[in-house]
Amino acid sequence: MNTTADIRSFHVIIDAPAPVVFAFIRNVENLAQWSVHFAKGGVQLDRDGGAYVESPAGRVYFTITGDEATGVIDWWSGPSKTILKRWPTRVVALSEGRTLYQVTALLSSDEAGMPNLEQIFDDELGAIKRIVEEQGVIA
Repeated sequence: MNTTADIRSFHVIIDAPAPVVFAFIRNVENLAQWSVHFAKGGVQLDRDGGAYVESPAGRVYFTITGDEATGVIDWWSGPSKTILKRWPTRVVALSEGRTLYQVTALLSSDEAGMPNLEQIFDDELGAIKRIVEEQGVIA
């Protein structure tokens, strides 16, 4: 049994209040706007609140759960609705109406070996920042 894990943390500071950031990220309908790599092939919303994503690895199911009181948002993704891997994320209010959004990436060996992984996260978290700040989006 392999007990090693490749865990990485990524974050962005967003000039918007935590409730606005939480609402935007928590809404799976916004996924296609910010997920410029993972959902590059398209997003098909599912009536149960999730979505089917054409990812670089093929078609996967993706859904988001969250608890606004704690700022916890979990991304769930996998080959079906019943086989899902969780990636924990967190929205944290900072001073002066700013927000920290942090993602903990629990990477498989294939994912850990992806070229430009840091750039992929920078691009997607940067898209969240840009959209929320520029449009003042409230999901």
